[in-house]
Amino acid sequence: MFGGHIGVAIGAFGLRQTVPLWLLIIASQLPDWADATLCLANARPVVPGMLSHSVPAVIVLAGVAAAVAYAMSRDVASSGLVALVVASHYVGDYFTGIKPTWPGGPMVGLELYRQPALDFLLESAVIALGWTIYRRSFPPERRSSREVVAVLVVLVMVQLAGDIFFSLAPGLKKC
Repeated sequence: MFGGHIGVAIGAFGLRQTVPLWLLIIASQLPDWADATLCLANARPVVPGMLSHSVPAVIVLAGVAAAVAYAMSRDVASSGLVALVVASHYVGDYFTGIKPTWPGGPMVGLELYRQPALDFLLESAVIALGWTIYRRSFPPERRSSREVVAVLVVLVMVQLAGDIFFSLAPGLKKC
């Protein structure tokens, strides 16, 4: 889930504008950034994603992100929101991929990436819901501005491009 993670981040920002949007976007993508960092460091666990996308890994990443948010804001509610955004990554990836649960546990997921049209519909729905919440953070006279609507359009178009690209390159390895 790519666009959907960003949809969650902008929706979270719509709920609490005291948390910087950039921090929520990073939080929404943190397991993927951790996975990319491990890949670049050539640290490949036996079970792909165990150190970045498993339940224990996501809990650790959520805790680290919450601690950073708390250090920045001294606001418990904001740091809790950041932790929830990180944790939402696991839920989103359950629908789109297949991920480890815990060491020795099962791999779970619906693998909608294998069905790009369904993936696009799901992710677009998450983007639209997040955008609707985000949109409410603007004054009424700006909610339908080109800039605010452009956020929705760009995110959906990026998701569409990703689904098309990955449907044309199904064997593409992440690492």
